[in-house]
Amino acid sequence: MTYEIVMPQLGLTMTEGSVSTWLKKPGEWVEKGEMLFTVQTDKVEMEVECFGSGYLSDILVENEQVVPVGTLLATLRQVAVAAANAESKAAASPRARKIAKELGVDLAAVRPAGNRVSEEDVRRHFEQSGAVAPKPAAPVESVASSARKITARRMTESFTSAPHFYLGVEANAAALTTLREELNSKANGKPKLTFTDFFLKAIAEALREQPGVNAFWTGDGVTRRDRIDIGCAVQTDDSLVVPVIRNAESLDLHGVALRRAELVQKARTRTLAVGDMEGGSATVSNLGTSGVDWFQAILNPPQSVILAVGRIAARPVVVANQLQVQPTVHMNLSADHRVLDGAAAAAFLSRIQQLIEHPQDLLVART
Repeated sequence: MTYEIVMPQLGLTMTEGSVSTWLKKPGEWVEKGEMLFTVQTDKVEMEVECFGSGYLSDILVENEQVVPVGTLLATLRQVAVAAANAESKAAASPRARKIAKELGVDLAAVRPAGNRVSEEDVRRHFEQSGAVAPKPAAPVESVASSARKITARRMTESFTSAPHFYLGVEANAAALTTLREELNSKANGKPKLTFTDFFLKAIAEALREQPGVNAFWTGDGVTRRDRIDIGCAVQTDDSLVVPVIRNAESLDLHGVALRRAELVQKARTRTLAVGDMEGGSATVSNLGTSGVDWFQAILNPPQSVILAVGRIAARPVVVANQLQVQPTVHMNLSADHRVLDGAAAAAFLSRIQQLIEHPQDLLVART
């Protein structure tokens, strides 16, 4: 009996993925419920459990090879791999097949040391044959991880398919910095508020007031969302992920901070589930902690707006016709022109600016 292992669909929007790591070796027995391999999607990397028991054999795809959901990845057999291989000669690992092709080695002539032909078996056979390896082309080192490749493809698709346009404002952040310090001094066990929490709450409130912005393009037209879920861009070691705070408009400022902290921790420990990152109405990307004054962000599909936030710094501003030095922040909104026109996007960004300049409005309870 053979059990087929296929690329799973880990979320409603997942269409493809890649195996980044096999947690079992070919020939090893796998129990039902054991973690078998790690899948990398365009949103997250996570371990996948085995839904059957058997000996792992016949791994059919290379690590980091992107394949559609449902693609056959490997098989489990109820008999030992060695016995199965004896029926149809030794199988070869994907890496062994690749090396054999590069060296011009006939896999049928290679005698494996174990249950299947490995890369080491191919290289040993090549050396013993006395053949001369083809002269390699000039080496080009690739440092892109699977996560980086998927992020690159996803951002390219977003930038080339959605007609982006950009708006920017500079907001006075004096009241914001004062309120944040005051609230954190009285936290009494509540999570400390970051500036990002205020921007997340502000964009949620603006979406509540302007539901026309809370929409996305489907190909047939504009579809409005019935909930407000806000993404928070988080940079990990090798990729950018965007976990989503659900029903953000119903949370108070400390509730937003708590949920944001939980999701950031999960992102950095690689424990995000696909469901943590699906959907979303809009995204906040804050590079202020990296010393960036301003930038323009690429939309996170299928969302139609993303707010890029720079650092809060002392800058010259005019207050009551007097030149003063006060903390300000640059905010840039990227919008999908298929969904929003300039006036609607400007009104949306203007409301966010008002909320940041008068942050006490973000403390008003909503029913």
